[in-house]
Formats: sequence, structure tokens, C-alpha cells
Amino acid sequence: MSDVSFAGYLSALDKDALVRLLDVRPDVRREPVPSGFRQLAQRLSGVESIVPALHTLCRDTLIAGEAVALLGEAATAPAVAALLGADEKSVRDELAVLCAIGLAWADGEVLHQPEVLRDQWMTEVGGGRPAVKLAGAALADELRACLSALGVDVAGLRKVELVARLGEVMADSRLLGDVIRGLPAAARVRLEELRLGDFGGMFGFGAPRGRVDPTELLVRAGLVLRSNRRPEVPREVAVAAWLVDHNLGLTGRPAVAAAAGLPATAAVAAAREAVRAVSTLLDEAARKPVAALKKGGVGTRERGRLAKLLGLPDDVLVLSIDIAFAAGLLGEVEGGYAPTGAYGTWREAAPGAQWAALAVAWHGIEHAPLMREIDGDRELPPPLPLMSMAGEMRRAMLREARAGLSVRGVGAEIDWFCPLHGYEPGARDEKTAATVREAELLGVVAGDRVSGLGDAVLAAIGTGGDVVADAAEGCASLLPEAGCTVILQSDLTAVVTGQPTAAVARLLAAAALNEARGDAAVWRFTPAGVRAALDAGWTAAELLAELADVADRAVPQPLEYLVNDAARRHGQVRVRETRSCVVADEALATEILNTRELTKLRLSRVAPTVLTSPYQLDHVLERLRAAGLSPVGEKADGTTVVERREEHRAEETGIVAARAVVDAPELAARLLADPDGDRDAPRSGTVDLIARLNPHLDDAELVLLSHAIDNQDDVLISYKDKNGGHTVRQVRPYGIRGRWLESFCSCGKRTASSPSPTSRRWRPRADSMPAPHRQGRRPGGSGALGRRGRQHGCAS
Repeated sequence: MSDVSFAGYLSALDKDALVRLLDVRPDVRREPVPSGFRQLAQRLSGVESIVPALHTLCRDTLIAGEAVALLGEAATAPAVAALLGADEKSVRDELAVLCAIGLAWADGEVLHQPEVLRDQWMTEVGGGRPAVKLAGAALADELRACLSALGVDVAGLRKVELVARLGEVMADSRLLGDVIRGLPAAARVRLEELRLGDFGGMFGFGAPRGRVDPTELLVRAGLVLRSNRRPEVPREVAVAAWLVDHNLGLTGRPAVAAAAGLPATAAVAAAREAVRAVSTLLDEAARKPVAALKKGGVGTRERGRLAKLLGLPDDVLVLSIDIAFAAGLLGEVEGGYAPTGAYGTWREAAPGAQWAALAVAWHGIEHAPLMREIDGDRELPPPLPLMSMAGEMRRAMLREARAGLSVRGVGAEIDWFCPLHGYEPGARDEKTAATVREAELLGVVAGDRVSGLGDAVLAAIGTGGDVVADAAEGCASLLPEAGCTVILQSDLTAVVTGQPTAAVARLLAAAALNEARGDAAVWRFTPAGVRAALDAGWTAAELLAELADVADRAVPQPLEYLVNDAARRHGQVRVRETRSCVVADEALATEILNTRELTKLRLSRVAPTVLTSPYQLDHVLERLRAAGLSPVGEKADGTTVVERREEHRAEETGIVAARAVVDAPELAARLLADPDGDRDAPRSGTVDLIARLNPHLDDAELVLLSHAIDNQDDVLISYKDKNGGHTVRQVRPYGIRGRWLESFCSCGKRTASSPSPTSRRWRPRADSMPAPHRQGRRPGGSGALGRRGRQHGCAS
């Protein structure tokens, strides 16, 4: 099936249909965009583009697409309807969906599909050769036994006639389906193993004594033929088994009740609390990085400490860590996690923009933050990445519930709305419950309805532009600025209501101790806290002026006395950096010299007002402050040391900048104006080099890979491993060394497990963690860029 036929179909679409297709396949709109319809067809036919599109399909559309693959060149709407035993109008509706999103196209009445998708769906059905092909190598007696089991009178028939009769009987899928339903459980399991090419490690060992081998039961039932003494499932039986698994047809959209949500204020309150939780976590991480385990991630002990310190529930803390990391606000530092450079801009943004960044990041996470179990009860600590289908389930639930349906009702029918999730019922229900809980904590869902805030984010995601900016614009009126009120009290506390600004948070963190967090946070001023602010370079006048500026009333007299008294005592003792020299008036120097707590400093009097110590300046300052004194440090020239408290920051190297996205109408106009892509600038030398090293790559693949190499961008590659399974990885090429492409593999969001990222045979019993590693691939070899190689630019 050539790309030209697909390209011809695409070029014949009118502008509105082309725009709709490009809208639902946003990956092809990322730079470098396709040049001409041929490259567009190649991009749409790649695994990395097909997989996201498949995840938008409902059960009925998926089954209709698989039926098209089974019928091959005979795939027409009436033939599909006959195969599925479904109404032809319903079938045409589902086929129209496939064509509208580029997973099929029509040539008259015949339906075609991209080769990689057709092959995958054929693999899903399994089975071997057609029955008449198998019959040629079978004994006549075996054919008679097979036909007799299927209810055919074989008396007097020769082998040629037996083969012809077998072909006729095997064409009756309903007859075969009835036989399959009547099999015992063990035989059904063995049939599944044989048709999918998996013998379960048991084939050849027979059955326990006294029991019939399940394979023998299949032979006696006429469902398996022996070819060279090896049992093989005829293609027709595999199709019948597939139809049995899908209940012989389309079920139609399940009925889901309308939503009964809470008032809009509930979602706004949850959204504000989510922003407060993340900002509180990041403010604390800036002062002291969040400790990480040796294997990475934030362990339960550190999370327990943070939950108590920050006043956050455990589930809110885990969700906040995952979302902050996914949004690029939290990154790795030595031994832990700290805010990235993007945190400052986010912290100063309006509440709507802050929340939109968090909600968009959560929407794109591939796992369920509140369901991080792997391998049974073992947990993978946040924010380590997980390979999971929970993200696809989340997006399907929100996509369908956005029309005013019950979120939980959609979750109960997730097998229909997201048929490729691959989880067993127990794990499936846990994932959907976690999604609802996370959405409620964020304010995306209120009660059982997608909130106005959630709808604004989902609308922005559908545009394919700057999602965070568009979502922030939609949320601005729903989540306006909430005034931050600071009440200074005579008991030396400050009560902060609302979301504290960055300036308020920085001021209170410098001079006070947090005692309670929440809607009304309480901060207490102490001599040690004020002294720390003075050590950091504040003066008493500046501190009092800042407090008066942020408060709603004058600074209480006790707090003013505390600040001025601390300032008066601050610097009475000075530690000069000579390793070390303590300078104070004679009486105070004598007191210091005779204080038992300070004997370990090994102080010696060298003058009535001067003491020396063999210890470093920082150590002497620490010991003197522990003894209740308020020393200041001095440099060797006598100038005061200002002890500025540095905020920790993580590098943003792990964050991949979003690649530019072209609007669907603009790209459609370009393609229609230049269908063959002849007007584009000449291709780079990297394209020509890769083309010489690997002539099997098509034009779209060459453009994508060369763009990634030239711009040090990420690219998705897919290839078949030695076992025949598909592997999809996100890599960042560094350059070409001879015939080898050197790249870093992050094993990121779309890393898929064998046999294929599109396969429903992948049944994850638990989610799993991808491990980053470096890899080298030869452009002309059989690895990532070999004959079956595919690659695609990654947008995030």
C-alpha cells in the first residue's frame, strides 16, 4: 500500500476537511512541518503519529478499524458490517471517523489503512495461514476428523473435495464462534496462546495424567490443524475468536448520566488551594532542597517530614511534587530537588496563569500521581517517571465528561471510551478513582462535573497553540487575584490570609518562623528570626518599613521593640576573620572567655577586648549564637559580612522546550498552495548525508531526523527489537560519527513495551519505570534507524 495513494487522498480533501484532520493530529503540525502531501502522508503513517490518534478512539471505532485490516482489499462498508454483524449505517459512521483522523482513507468503496497500522491490527488477530493452505499439508484422515467435528458429512469425499469443503465451512465465522464458545476454559486459553504465537512455556509437555491436553481438545473440535505435526490455528478460526472476544459487533455508545456538580466556588477554592500547596512546597525547597533517595525520588520519610512541616495532606503533597516537576518548576540538584529558574516567573504570575500551568502539566502526565504502585505494593517515589496508560485514561475521561456528563459515569465505562488501556478490572478502577481524586484536588472537577476552570484548560489543549497561555487567558476571569492580607498582632505573630505574594513570603521567611499553614497561616517573630534577617543584610528601619507596607495596620509596639532591641544587640560582638578573632568590650570579652559553653572554641585573650580561636569564622559565629549572643562577622579588613541566604535552584536541562506548532488553517493553506512541496528551501546537507547512510528512510523521516541533529532537539524513534516487538524511544541526537548516530535516550513519555505501543496484548499488571541511558545507533544499520526505523520530533 503506497504512500502515494494516501497522499492523493489527502490532496483531494477540501480545505475544511483538511483543517479538521490537522486539528486532531497536532503532531504533524510541529516544526519541521510536512512539505507537500507526500510528506504529510508519510508523517501520518508513522507509528509515533498513529499511536496518539489510536488513543482517541472508542471501542466501536477501534473494532471497525480492525475489521478493515482483516478484510484487506475487500474492505468495504457492507463487508465490514457483514463481518461484525452490525448495522451498515453504524459501520459507515465509525469508518467516517477513521477517515476523518487519517487512520483510513477511501478509494471509491474500498477502505485502505497505513501499512504499519494494518500490520499491527493483523497481528492483534493472530492465527496462521488460511485453512485451505494448511489443508494441503494435512492428512486426509485429519481433514475428515476436522470436518466431522464441525458437523460436515465427509462420507466418500476425496482430499481435493475435503479441502474445498473445509474452505466453505471455515468461511462461516458464526459457526466457528459457536464452537469456540462451547470450549472448556483450558482450551480457550490454549487457543488464545496458539493464535497469538505464545505457547506459554507449556507447549510440548502435555497434560497431567488423566486429563486431556487442551491442544488435543482444539484438534478434536476442528479448530486446529496439524502442519508438519505442529498445531496451527487457521486464519479463519483466529478471526472467529477475535469476533467472539468483541461480542460479534458494535455495541454503540454507552449511556452515561448527566453530571450533578458542585457550585463554581468549590472548584475555585480547590484551585487556589492547589496553587498554595505547590508554592508552599517550592518556597520550602528554595530554602532547603527536598532530600532524595539514592535511587531518586522523594521517599516516604522525607514526604512525612514535609507534610508535617508544610501542613499538607499526604496525597496533596505527592500530587504537588509530581505536578511541579512535570511543569518544569521543580528539578534535580545534588542530593535532592529544588525550584528551577522558571519558578520565579511562575511565582510572580497571576493566579489564573499559575493554576493553568499546573493543570496543563497534570493533564499531560502519563501516570496517575496518586497511584504509583509498581510490582504489587512497591511504590516508585515521586517525581520519578512511570510508563503507564493512566494518562490516556484521564484524558479520555475528561474529553468525554466535558459535554456535561458524570465524570465517574464515564470512568465506569472507560473500557469503551479508552479501549487500549490494557488494565485488569481492579487496576483499571483504581486508576479511574485516582483520576477523579486528582481532578477534585486541582479544581478541574467539582463534585462529578468538569468545572469551568477545567473546561477552560481542555479548550486550550484542543487548540494546539501555546496551551498554557491560552488556558491562563481562559482562567483569568474565573480565578481572579485574591488579596493577601497580613495582620500583625501584639503577641508577635502575623496572620496571613489568602495566597501570599512572593514578596510577603520572602519577608516572613527571612524574619519569622511558620507555626501554621492553610487559609490563615500563622508566623511568629522571635529574636533569632529577626537576628537572621539582620544577618542577611536587613536594617531595623528597612524591616519595620517592609512590615508596615505589607500589613493592614501599623506595626504593633511589641514587635517594634523586638526588632529594635535585636538591632541594638546585633553586632555588639564582632568576629573578625583571622581564624578567628573575637572583638568585644572588655566586660563582654571576659564573660565570653569564661562561658562554659564556649570552652570548645579554645579562646585566648590577646588584648582586653580581643579573643582568638583556632576555628573558622563560621564555626565561631555558630557557637556564639548558640550561647545566646548576637555576633556579626567581619572580613579581614574589618568590613561586616552580610550573610545572604541563598535560594537553591535546579538546572532546567531536563526540560525540553516546546517546538513551534503551526496552526491547522495555516498549514492547510501551505499544503494546498504547494501540494508537491516544490517551493521549500533546499534541504540541508545533513539530510543528504543521512539519505546516503540509510536509503530506506522516507522524505519525512529524513527531514525530522536531520532537524533534530541540526537543532539538538529530541526525536521519537521506533524500531523492531530482536524478538519482533516494537520499541518507541525519545532520543536527543548529538551528531553522526562515521556511520553511527550518537544520541542520548531519555526513555521518556512515549516509551512503549513489547510487542507494540498500539497493542492491546500489552496487559500491564503494574506500571513500570523507564531508565535513562545513552545509546549509539548506526544510521545504516538495523537498529533505531534501520529498515523499520521511524522517527518524529517531540514537542515536549
